[in-house]
Formats: sequence, C-alpha cells, structure tokens
Amino acid sequence: MQARARERGMQVVYLDPEGFWHDGEFMPYPLEGPQDGDLVCRATAAEALPALVNVLKQQRG
Repeated sequence: MQARARERGMQVVYLDPEGFWHDGEFMPYPLEGPQDGDLVCRATAAEALPALVNVLKQQRG
C-alpha cells in the first residue's frame, strides 16, 4: 500500500511511538520503513491524532 501511495504522489504517514510498554518498562524499537518525505509521528493514536490533523491542514495551506 505504501509503494502504491508513493507512486501516486501521496505522503505516507507513520503513527507509532516506536516502542511499547512491557511489565512497566518502555521497550523501544526502530521504525525501518519510513523513507524521505514520509511523516513520522512518534506517539500513540490517542495522543497524536488531534495534532496530526492540524499538521496535515497546515501542509495543505
């Protein structure tokens, strides 16, 4: 899906805190898929969606 979106000139958005909680400890992991021009938001959906909507609106002008 990401490849098709890029072929069509669309921006790929990653919404991922780059880790997870396990037994009270945050376990980080790197995102391997983002490419130049992708938008990476390092937060949970509940934390980030309001801010992400604002970012996308600003990009549209």
